[in-house]
Amino acid sequence: MKEILKTTLLEYDKSSFLIDIIKHNSSNLYISITQTIHQDDNSLFQSELKINPSILDDIMEVLAAYEKLIPKEQFNKKNYLSKDRKNSITRSYLKGITMKDLALQNNCSENLIEQILTNRGIEIVKEGLKFKNPVWIRRKTKSKKGLFL
Repeated sequence: MKEILKTTLLEYDKSSFLIDIIKHNSSNLYISITQTIHQDDNSLFQSELKINPSILDDIMEVLAAYEKLIPKEQFNKKNYLSKDRKNSITRSYLKGITMKDLALQNNCSENLIEQILTNRGIEIVKEGLKFKNPVWIRRKTKSKKGLFL
């Protein structure tokens, strides 16, 4: 039996990636990556990759090297949000801007905004953040022998 310890969902234009840290019944941990490709005929294609944690460093080195070989123009495609943009979304949400407004500003879905915030450990408030106006309470002062208390 396996237990999912943490899940991250990355959604893009035509595909999504579900990345899980899984604890196997032998107490070993591994990473599972499931890619779902949304095809033009509204069908889905899924493939799963299970990675042993002992080879993660090698895989990350290769991916980082490949990233340097890919032209930067390809990274500016629609529905790709850079780290700076994700940071901006996070700051704006924490200031009280709703997910609906953030989705409109960033030309993406509310689900993508929600996933960015969830991946960063930010609790989602469905009704939006509500701030109450402070209530000022006047303290009545009593005068005793000319002194104010």
